[in-house]
Amino acid sequence: MDEVVRVWGEKGVRTRRLAVSHAFHSPHMEGVLGEFRRVLEGVEFGAPGIPVVSNVTGVVADASEFGSAEYWVRHVREAVRFYDGVVHLREQGVTRFVELGPDATLTALTQQALDDDHDVSVLPTLRRDQPETDTLAKALGTLHTWGLRVDWPTWFAGTEARPVTLPTYAFQRERYWMRADDGGAATTAGPNDTGHPLLGHRTAVAHTGDLLFTARVLPDTHDWTADHAVLDAPVLPSSALVEALTRMADHGDAGTLRHLTVHRPLVLPGDGAAQLQIVVHAEDDSGRRPLSVHLRPDDAESPWTLHAEGELAPDDRPSAAGRGFDDRGEVRLPDDLLPDAARYGLHPVLLEESVRDALGPAPAGSTRFAERWEGVRVHTTGATVVRVLTEPGEADSLSLRLLDTTGQPVLTVDRLTFRDVPDDRFVPSDGRALPLYTMAWQPLTPPPSTASPEGWAVVDSQDPKDPQGTEGMEGTASIDALRFPDVPALAAAMRDGAPVRHLLVEFAETGSTRRLIGQALTLVQEWLAEPLLADTRLVVLTRGAVAVDAEGVDDPEAAAVWGLLRSAQTEAPERIVLLDTDGAPVPDTVLAGLAASGEPQAALRSGTLLVPRLERVEQDTEDTAPSPWASHGTVLVTGAGGALADVIARHLVAEHGVRHLLLLDDRADGTWPGPELLADLHASGADVTALACDTADHAALRAALTAIPEHRPLTAVVHTAALPDEIALSELTPGRLQSMLRSTADTAWQLHELTRELDLSAFVLCTSGAGAIGGAGRAGDSATAAYLDGLARHRTALGLPATSLALGPWDQAASTGSPSTRLPLRELTARDGTDAFDAALRSDRPALVAVRLDGAALRAGAGLPAVLSSLVRTPGRARAAGAGSGTPALSLAGLTVQERHQTVLDLVRAESAAVLGHADAGAVAADRAFQELGFDSMTVVELRNRITARTGIALSATLAFDHPSPAALTEYLLAQLASEHEAASLSPVDGELRRLEALLRQAPEDAAERHDIVVRLQTLLSRLTEADEERPSADLTGRIEAASAEEIFALIDDQLGGSTD
Repeated sequence: MDEVVRVWGEKGVRTRRLAVSHAFHSPHMEGVLGEFRRVLEGVEFGAPGIPVVSNVTGVVADASEFGSAEYWVRHVREAVRFYDGVVHLREQGVTRFVELGPDATLTALTQQALDDDHDVSVLPTLRRDQPETDTLAKALGTLHTWGLRVDWPTWFAGTEARPVTLPTYAFQRERYWMRADDGGAATTAGPNDTGHPLLGHRTAVAHTGDLLFTARVLPDTHDWTADHAVLDAPVLPSSALVEALTRMADHGDAGTLRHLTVHRPLVLPGDGAAQLQIVVHAEDDSGRRPLSVHLRPDDAESPWTLHAEGELAPDDRPSAAGRGFDDRGEVRLPDDLLPDAARYGLHPVLLEESVRDALGPAPAGSTRFAERWEGVRVHTTGATVVRVLTEPGEADSLSLRLLDTTGQPVLTVDRLTFRDVPDDRFVPSDGRALPLYTMAWQPLTPPPSTASPEGWAVVDSQDPKDPQGTEGMEGTASIDALRFPDVPALAAAMRDGAPVRHLLVEFAETGSTRRLIGQALTLVQEWLAEPLLADTRLVVLTRGAVAVDAEGVDDPEAAAVWGLLRSAQTEAPERIVLLDTDGAPVPDTVLAGLAASGEPQAALRSGTLLVPRLERVEQDTEDTAPSPWASHGTVLVTGAGGALADVIARHLVAEHGVRHLLLLDDRADGTWPGPELLADLHASGADVTALACDTADHAALRAALTAIPEHRPLTAVVHTAALPDEIALSELTPGRLQSMLRSTADTAWQLHELTRELDLSAFVLCTSGAGAIGGAGRAGDSATAAYLDGLARHRTALGLPATSLALGPWDQAASTGSPSTRLPLRELTARDGTDAFDAALRSDRPALVAVRLDGAALRAGAGLPAVLSSLVRTPGRARAAGAGSGTPALSLAGLTVQERHQTVLDLVRAESAAVLGHADAGAVAADRAFQELGFDSMTVVELRNRITARTGIALSATLAFDHPSPAALTEYLLAQLASEHEAASLSPVDGELRRLEALLRQAPEDAAERHDIVVRLQTLLSRLTEADEERPSADLTGRIEAASAEEIFALIDDQLGGSTD
């Protein structure tokens, strides 16, 4: 045990010895199992009163198992399957986990097991080293906010606590509840605030007589919209519009809604947030006022969609009498909505329920939709109970009367026309299909300055033992720079004073994706982990890795390197630059200018620098092209055990008439294929063959394809694959990366090789949006997605069919999904995915990106990937200031040692709290380990980037191990800030001498040349000594310091050949 602890300690891994009496759940228990069994056989067991998940099996155990002595013998000997139990509970729909125990150990393990599941909440009841009463009270309070019933009288029994009326003391004016918007467009009430949740704020349009009403529909202020949903899509019912429009009588003389026609259902976005706009035009000579109703997602970048049009008119007609009406019964407003009743003339929920009762049920698969309202009047307001009376009219219409409990009219509708709308017509409220994007390349404007290429070093990325390593990129970059065989050699030179600010690496084709990308991973990890290189920028040079305009991709392997480094750019902001060339030499001034431009990615074509930007693609809604899904042929779907493949397979059969499917998946554990999927596909008339196959193995895949019958040949391929979990670049091992590549990139290449001679109508590669956009923690799937994108473009250049579709994160954890919590992306639905799938195949573009962008996050602009910058109107992306500009180093001047320490510690705690989601820095104890505070590899990366942005000090991704607590990190930052201050005070002469010293370490081996250099240096020193004869008492260092910069530079130019450095 001591040796194990020592080894892991040397690797920077924290270990802890468990204080237990025996080595439970291990072979050390074998000797006591017999005795333990005999003791248990004398114990009387009882059945549990609630379902219990067994730590032996990882699933819910049968009650009889707990009464068996053998079960408990297994329990003490076998492994604890806690992870399996947690996953099993989640699969059963459990979203709330509460730990009953002395600390939060199991809470952390549960969070780790379900790290990617944002619908799950985990809560400990007690915490180590914290008062039990306080922590348990906090836990009960959290359960209460979850909506669970807490027996508060029992909790407070025996105390003097009693309910009181708030407030009992002066408020401190700190708000802890989430702020709820009242639905108005403005943030404060004023004379134009209607007080109505759907009318919001009223604006009189100058010189027109028009009125504009603007409001926001939010899930927390209009939560009743969630109760009116179709296919889980929240819908703002037309009855809610009708109620709002009748209330406009308070803002004019038009007291009747003469008519309202609803052109399309008001389906709200998935998050329920939308902007509502009602335009009421000036009245005509008869007093009538036309109106229109518009809706868009709560995103200023989305267009408005017209949903309804109507007309208000003076109330000059008496309401109809009640004879001939059928009594449909009484409808009540739910108790929880009673407090809101006064905010409406008639609460929309009460009106909608009344309309539903009046219209009756719709046929299966459709929703009965109130399409046109005529002659609507509100007679009294504030009703909470109404009686519904209807009178049948012409086909699909009726008259409606709502009466209060005294029989007085509340609302009357002369005519209400309805129709049955298929459920699948309830599309997002913006009326648009899922946007598709392509990567466009734009000239870099303004062109980068022709900066002087100073401080450059080149590292050979190739393995010297690799015979292919000398091919490819040799001579592409002609920059004059120091050259090193690897990163450790460069670090050693910098330790001796080598003046390196930019590191250039050229990646050439190696013939193996895993070899090339493995080299890239190793190099960037070594570079990021080396503290001496923290202030350097890495410039990576490739050739043919990206396609500009109609180009193909010469090197899909280099494309994978681009994908890997796109993710690395997010984890190490402003430190990595990617440049792809067309094979022509790259002038050193272009390299230097690009490095100084702030652009993270570029392509050099015919001497022009181009930068990538996602660009919206106009979709072809007319499906005039022949279908690629021939009914007589076989369609191959790989990764068939994943959620995306499940959706695609069902879609191909149901919507495209595919009748022969070959489903391949590399699972051989009996969990696939699911019987439900096969049963559904067979029931739809499809002939399905499902095989467990290692699709990355050439022979195995060829055997599976060869088995396809000749009378229904392979006609199309759809490649999907499960993508990995989020993992920081520093923790991504070459072995794990190779495993990711095997099921995705290797399989795609094998499919390409084995089908390139076949007459395929479609070759679809479903990838992750991370390949195009990048994202922290997504290095693996970004690399694989970029490879698949490159392969699609490569096939297109060869005249072969190919479509690469990069999908954003899915709301059902589909195989291309990614958490993407650090990217401005909204989740996609299965319908989004299939619509994008069809649209991509209608397009003639080889690579498309299908994502829903979060407009608010885009406009915030913090950490916005450069490829998205053209999609939002925000101020230009300025490069972050370097160290010393606006950083704490400047604000520490004049502070005492203690004040400096407190200032930096406060910064570290504040940034830590922000990353962890705490309200203030008080939640972060200075002396607690980052791991105990709740940091994982990705949150450590986020903390590193935030602190670097605040201080200008580059930090390693392993800072949580190097400096394991906020206090330790504070000490390191103080030392670095002091060093930077000292370095800033060095004279220009000292800096140039250090550069000269570093150059001399690279002196030539030729003895004659070295002798010439020595003579010239001695002459330089002699001249400097002669120039300082008037100060004989000063030592050599003092004489050098006393010389002017011009004198030193002139001497260097005279004696060392006029170096421009």
